[in-house]
Amino acid sequence: MHDGKKYQTGGTFEVVTLSLAVAIPMWPRNIGETTALFHTTSSSALFAYFLSVMTPSKLKILVPLALANLEEGLVRFAASMALTREGEIHLTHILQDGESSDVADSLLRKATEVATAEGATAIPHVIRVPNVTKGIQAAVAQWDCNMMIMGWDRGVDKLSAVASQSRTLAKEVRLETLILKERNMGPAKRILVLSGGGSHALTGIQTGYELSQLWGADMEILRVVRDSHCNPDDLILQRYCEQLRQESNLQLSLLGIDLPTTVLLAADVVSTIADRAGPDDLVILGASNEWRQEEYLAGSIPDEITNKVSCSVLIARSTLSNRPSLSDIFWANTIRLSLRPKNKWEAIETLVDALVEEKQVPSSQHQVVLDTAIKRERETSTAIGHEIAVPHARIPDLPGVIGCLGICPEGVDFEGTYPEAVRFIFLLLTPQQNYRSYIPVLAKIATLMRPDETRKRFLHCQTPTDVTALIRSHDGDSIQEFACEMASTSPT
Repeated sequence: MHDGKKYQTGGTFEVVTLSLAVAIPMWPRNIGETTALFHTTSSSALFAYFLSVMTPSKLKILVPLALANLEEGLVRFAASMALTREGEIHLTHILQDGESSDVADSLLRKATEVATAEGATAIPHVIRVPNVTKGIQAAVAQWDCNMMIMGWDRGVDKLSAVASQSRTLAKEVRLETLILKERNMGPAKRILVLSGGGSHALTGIQTGYELSQLWGADMEILRVVRDSHCNPDDLILQRYCEQLRQESNLQLSLLGIDLPTTVLLAADVVSTIADRAGPDDLVILGASNEWRQEEYLAGSIPDEITNKVSCSVLIARSTLSNRPSLSDIFWANTIRLSLRPKNKWEAIETLVDALVEEKQVPSSQHQVVLDTAIKRERETSTAIGHEIAVPHARIPDLPGVIGCLGICPEGVDFEGTYPEAVRFIFLLLTPQQNYRSYIPVLAKIATLMRPDETRKRFLHCQTPTDVTALIRSHDGDSIQEFACEMASTSPT
């Protein structure tokens, strides 16, 4: 093993062969694992605990460099991030078969000089391992890194996004990750952050705020409500927008950020952001709900925005808790109210359509998902009693659970053994290889919806945010237990 040292001109450079038998650390106490605390509690003790775990720690940033070029802009950006928390950057290159270590040595020296000129502590590493991903994972463990910053290593068109090694590493390495598509050199004059309320978006907000403080840049936080009519006189829509504004502002206050959220009504999210962003801006987006299969990575909202804007774009990806949370699966954009399907087949198709519409499922996979869900439903009804049905589709290589909730006030016949009509349809897409991920989610749904009073409250909801508030209040019991567990394991 090798302890990196800050590079000094004239010093020697060592090629390191890392052992891959390294325990890859889990990274607790981060935005991804504490997102749900935003939504459910006003307890002063829990609030104090939240603030304590959200205190930014010193950054140790791993920067994988392909070295086909110097990637100077990426190195400068990583240096800026390190300076926000008095951190250090580990400039790392994995030697490929037939590649000269002398060439890598020379380029890493130049990269290190760029970073130190920005005032950051930079430590160069050349690693010789047979597998890039495992080499990065081993480097993260060896140098105790808590963030990874990469360049978008391909073009921004959809075909290029499919081949992006950066996207593969971001999914495989369990670490808070930033992916930069650079179009303009130097600090941005304004930072636009698109917020959706999830853990990836919150990582983006915190990152944007820290950079705005360092650069003296303006910062704007946007939440776009997609509505085909965009009728400002729609009272329900007004209420929904206000709920989102209040929710976002609460999240910001817990992050210690004194900035308002601008809620925009728009028929199309991508065009709205592209029209608002200028060439000297930095747009920050939370990572999409991605499928593990590489051919399905392109086409998400972050991909499309990156393709359309003229400025630099930063994709933020948090580490996520392994604990199942209904509020992470069913959120405002994946909830449909007042559905009146003719039968259960139309109901399932409507929910699959919604997932495609909200960019949770690639449009190319619409028919595959629909056929899989219908095939499962034909085997036996997914009605489970208490006016609930849980149709589901097991999808190869899906990295997690994706859901959509439809509420049918008049009910729909799911042709099961239960006499009552189904009013609450929880569509779930689950990994084919890990069926166990479905079981705890199903248990949570059953526990949530069993009481008659809870189902009545769901039927009275007027907006998707009303529904998410009920779901989060149910998640609250598990969240408080989680907080206590984390507190008990925190270092003294």
